[in-house]
Amino acid sequence: MGSRDRNGPQGRGASARARDARPQPGVVVPRSLKELLAIMDPASAYPTPIRPMGANSSCTGCTAAVGGTVVDMTEMRHIGRVQNDTITCDAGVTLRELADLLAEDGLEIAGARDLVNRTVGGAVASGCFGPSHDGTTAFIASQAVALQVVLPTGRLMEIDADKDNLLNAMRISFGSLGIIASVTFKVRPQEQFVLKQRRMDVETFGRAARVLVNQPLGLKFFYLPFKDVVFTELRRTEEDGARRVRKLPWKLKELGETTVLPSICNKLGRIVPNPSLRYSLVDGLHGMTQSLLTSTLTAGGFNSVEFRDQGSGKFAGPPLEYTTWCFPAEEVGMLLMAYKTFAADDYTVHKFRCDMPAGGFRLPTDRSALLSPSFDRPIFALRFVSSPHPLWEDFVMDLGEFAQKWGGTPLLNQTRSADPSHTSVSLGSRLEFFRKIRRRMDPEGRMLNPFLSQYLR
Repeated sequence: MGSRDRNGPQGRGASARARDARPQPGVVVPRSLKELLAIMDPASAYPTPIRPMGANSSCTGCTAAVGGTVVDMTEMRHIGRVQNDTITCDAGVTLRELADLLAEDGLEIAGARDLVNRTVGGAVASGCFGPSHDGTTAFIASQAVALQVVLPTGRLMEIDADKDNLLNAMRISFGSLGIIASVTFKVRPQEQFVLKQRRMDVETFGRAARVLVNQPLGLKFFYLPFKDVVFTELRRTEEDGARRVRKLPWKLKELGETTVLPSICNKLGRIVPNPSLRYSLVDGLHGMTQSLLTSTLTAGGFNSVEFRDQGSGKFAGPPLEYTTWCFPAEEVGMLLMAYKTFAADDYTVHKFRCDMPAGGFRLPTDRSALLSPSFDRPIFALRFVSSPHPLWEDFVMDLGEFAQKWGGTPLLNQTRSADPSHTSVSLGSRLEFFRKIRRRMDPEGRMLNPFLSQYLR
């Protein structure tokens, strides 16, 4: 840490000029399966690499197609009817839209989801997760029971439980095996949950997390390392009958976490040049807001209510930078204490740190996807978030070294600066098996851009 020159404007300028000189990708927007098949036909004029894109919430080069073709799936938006406890929709439908439609009939897809303006195709093809209140569902991909996929060869394939190995490979495949045209999800009657918030120090949270790691509940937290405080959200299935669901607490929660706080932090970064003063104000603001929510918000809810009240984009406030790493759940207490030391040391040297709390999600063991980061054991997915800053990229590189030392597993669409050799070790034989499937399904490498090639080739 600290060995790189963080003040090298010539290096950054040269990189920017090189990016500007590269050929830009063409963007094509299919509106039907027929158009998508024509795009994917190897005889078509569309240059490779071909990369699918939904809401474009990826923070990595996952959807990049320099000199190639980006397939924007957001105009494929048909939603079918519920049949046999399933619903089928086009890949361009958003999670929010699907949740709202299902809620009209008192139905839902199991598990909570973060960043709900993702398209369903992108959510299944990547690691989309949230704090499921029953503690049984990690990734939304696990609820996809059938997929309609246009392969790199141009062929349409129906993939369901009869092709279990292929379905497991297609989930969380980052669009490297083909383009998902439609998804069939399992649905169930809505389940009400109750949310309770607590404030505790890191040591106390570590002890609590070890006890709660295998319990049937959802656990989400916000961590302020420079305050040595963790604000937790526990979600449990409502067992004692229907509780009145009030929308106002959810509105206030969403407003504070995704709009007001990011806006204020972003403005402080511009108008308060002194790092010590700026971050002191930021910490006080986050601590006050989370303490207020902790003391006032005990709410009943449904997934559809939370979906409806989340922001209208990746974040409702100003654009934020983020990166996500996944860690063994049983080590989260020690990990957060180590991160506290790391963040303090990094700030001492470089005078930069995240101005938003780190967010954590407990995810149960999930074997539904070959590349699931919780395939072998429960994990905590930690999302590190900040307002845009010139030193963010360098911080992410230092954070990547820290995360890898602590056995972190990356999500290729959400994790910045993951070393390919470490990724191979963390995913082990599953990654090698996935690579074999990928080479068989895409022998010409039509779906691989340079970013994905370093991990999946």
